[in-house]
Amino acid sequence: MRILGRVMPLLAALAAGAVLSACGGGSTMHDQQATPGIAVGEPNPSGLATAPFIEMARTSGCSETKNRLFVIDGKQVFWDHAGRCADASFEQVLFGSKPETRLCSYADSIAGPKTMCQDESARALFDTIVKNADRPDLGLGGDHKVEQLAFLPPAGTTVAYETVARDDLSGVTVRENAVVRDQAAWDTLWRRHAAVRTPAPAQPKVDFTRKMLVAVFAGEVPDSCHGIAVARVAAGASKLNVEVAERDTSAQGPCLSVVTHPMQVVAVDRTDADVDVATAAAADVPFRTADATSMSAIHEARTVVVKDAAAWARLWKEHAPDRALPAVDFATDMVVGVFMGSGANSCYTTSIDGVARTADKLIVHELRTVPGPDIVCAMHVTTPAHLVAIPRSDLPVEFAAEVATRQATR
Repeated sequence: MRILGRVMPLLAALAAGAVLSACGGGSTMHDQQATPGIAVGEPNPSGLATAPFIEMARTSGCSETKNRLFVIDGKQVFWDHAGRCADASFEQVLFGSKPETRLCSYADSIAGPKTMCQDESARALFDTIVKNADRPDLGLGGDHKVEQLAFLPPAGTTVAYETVARDDLSGVTVRENAVVRDQAAWDTLWRRHAAVRTPAPAQPKVDFTRKMLVAVFAGEVPDSCHGIAVARVAAGASKLNVEVAERDTSAQGPCLSVVTHPMQVVAVDRTDADVDVATAAAADVPFRTADATSMSAIHEARTVVVKDAAAWARLWKEHAPDRALPAVDFATDMVVGVFMGSGANSCYTTSIDGVARTADKLIVHELRTVPGPDIVCAMHVTTPAHLVAIPRSDLPVEFAAEVATRQATR
């Protein structure tokens, strides 16, 4: 399924009360944070200085896929991060009031995951947090106050996003962007979007203690060959950059002459930074699969761009040494690929489901599938990978990461 080809069939949408702004070439948006939290870089009311922890997290390695900080009771900090390091792909650490004060840690190593506690009195608390790291309260309940620190990763880092809603018949009929950071704003925007539907579609649930939403509305579109899609989200120096692709496929076939109002809402990790939305014309790039597997010999997450036969042979020997090298004509083509690294089980997958060309770059869209809370998965370690051949280009290549949660079938 192409990145831009998924713009027309969409699901449903967005909430306002956040700041809405016209979406020409680009727009910067910020809103008032309605939910309480700790200001980035400032001490919390108990006096714990958060800036050193944020600097540690922003500059650390192995944090490309997850990088979260939580303040517990204004006295301790929990750091949960994961990335592309071989044999050290994830780490969870409980600190005291300073980054130098490590109380307990649970981390990947060459010998497998290990838990270590420098302060044994913190072990019970730490074990509870690790088991409940995906819950807003870290499993600590009402006796503890847990607040997540919102911060941007290093500039240029690709930020994974999840589509919350898509539709081509929105009640928002003018071109707008919105950033939504609280439930009230989401309720308002969803009512605007769903006003043209009877019955109104169900409003997606969002945990605003951890996530925020970015919504893009195309306004009135004249036919089925035009649409929009979030193409990439990445950290800037001080802003979150959201790239939106405007698509015109009229040259590829007949268009239905029906007026639509396309929209998309995506969820990203919460940040207090401004959001910059830039829209650019984009075209689909044809691609063919060179290899797709759940059992790559490459065990760390990475992306690749290969432009010559020698580099292709080296990558293949590393990726699939026991299989024949697929033929690629590098005079006309090149290879781009994504490696998810060691997945926890069979429910984790990755695929390239679209490539888009703008005026100044190629955007390779990776779709990662992760299991939802009620999914039963085969508990064998997987290493998903997807390699595709595309027409050769000298444009720079950037990768986008979208996450889809696999739901249990009922």
